[in-house]
Amino acid sequence: MKTSKEELLDAISADLIAYLKSGVFSPRPFLNKINLNIDRIEDLIKIHFLLDEKVKDYILNLPQMIRRLTVSTDLYQETGRDRIKGAIDWSKTMFQRLNTYYKDKTLFSYRERDKLYNTKENIVLKKFIEVLYNIIFVEVKMERFVNYEWYREGYEINRIIKEIYEKNIYLSRINIEGIKVSHRMIEDVAKNRNKLYKEAAELLRKYKRLVNFVDEGEVIDLFRNTFVEIVNENVLFELYWVIRLIKDNTSNAKMHIVDGGNNKVASWEQGNFLYNVYHNSTGSGRLIFRIDFEEVKNIENEYFRRSIEVAKNTSRIAAKLFEDNSAFLSDSLWSGRPDILVEVVDRNTGKIKKIIIGEVKYTTDRDYMIQGLKELLEYVYYIKEKSIKGMYVFDNPQSEIEVGGILFVDDIKFLFLEGEIVNVYKTSDKNILLQSI
Repeated sequence: MKTSKEELLDAISADLIAYLKSGVFSPRPFLNKINLNIDRIEDLIKIHFLLDEKVKDYILNLPQMIRRLTVSTDLYQETGRDRIKGAIDWSKTMFQRLNTYYKDKTLFSYRERDKLYNTKENIVLKKFIEVLYNIIFVEVKMERFVNYEWYREGYEINRIIKEIYEKNIYLSRINIEGIKVSHRMIEDVAKNRNKLYKEAAELLRKYKRLVNFVDEGEVIDLFRNTFVEIVNENVLFELYWVIRLIKDNTSNAKMHIVDGGNNKVASWEQGNFLYNVYHNSTGSGRLIFRIDFEEVKNIENEYFRRSIEVAKNTSRIAAKLFEDNSAFLSDSLWSGRPDILVEVVDRNTGKIKKIIIGEVKYTTDRDYMIQGLKELLEYVYYIKEKSIKGMYVFDNPQSEIEVGGILFVDDIKFLFLEGEIVNVYKTSDKNILLQSI
């Protein structure tokens, strides 16, 4: 029986908060601790702050609420001939005419009201909207997440903040340049009865507390209530092994935000070496997981020639079947992207000294496990170095890179392997040490 999704989640939820690829918004009531040793943790907090229900509701209601933006007025006396902007003061008008030229009936004295936008309420409001704008378009760039289910309202959220911050004529008249929004100012505005201002102040206060780590419990609550749960069980099982691998080898890993643009999950230093762990990735770009048709075109072997024709025709026919045909066109006999890749780099030279490739199969089926073994061995045998004209790495005396392979499966019974090209681990195994691989 396969390990359940809940068991996998309970084992690694504290380390999954940095995962921001495909998933669904799902509060995790039992997320009582989290790993805060994350690169760019401030960005991660900002993203989760934007996912907070109160923040989302405030933004989605902002177009209606901002109509209640208020200003103060300043009443002053003015004299003019061409344009009268306020109520005429006849006694002062006659006085001005007597003191200038009595017959000048175009001269008027009037009381003008000047609208003042820089009230403390408006300053706090604009500051909060500016915070949201910077998160979405400057610092984190939330546009890249709009196709994910967990940010399904993202397109509308982004549009509202962009339109209000850049185009609202009343907001543009509030000048906050050089103004420091104090704690006292926020507290005063939080008492306002107008929801537009009250909630802006409350949420701005919460934001400042979160990014400044005033209370770690608040940060944990934020992540607990905005947890992005991985729906695909195979991906979850892959990440289960990624986290296991990290925890079994170090307690000082720096976790990284996995958002589609970056697939490095963690890194740590040990002696003279830097360990970089990747998920569903070809790593730093210094390795090649690909064999082009051009590379094997001169091999004179009928079986091999037919194998190439199978690959070419599969690509050609698949491209005809679908509109987005470019996704199926290929000029390679073989290409891959490992489930797990560990690059061990010499800190003194910057060169890769060892690579460990992991293939993951969420299965208790022996045949599917053996299929995974075949795929893992393909990675081991076919991997090449990019810097040395695509030189093969494994079993090559000219390469300085050591290669190791691991097949990760669920709790399947199998005999102990010793002295083989690759290792195999199941969920019940303990202490998967990279130094021994």
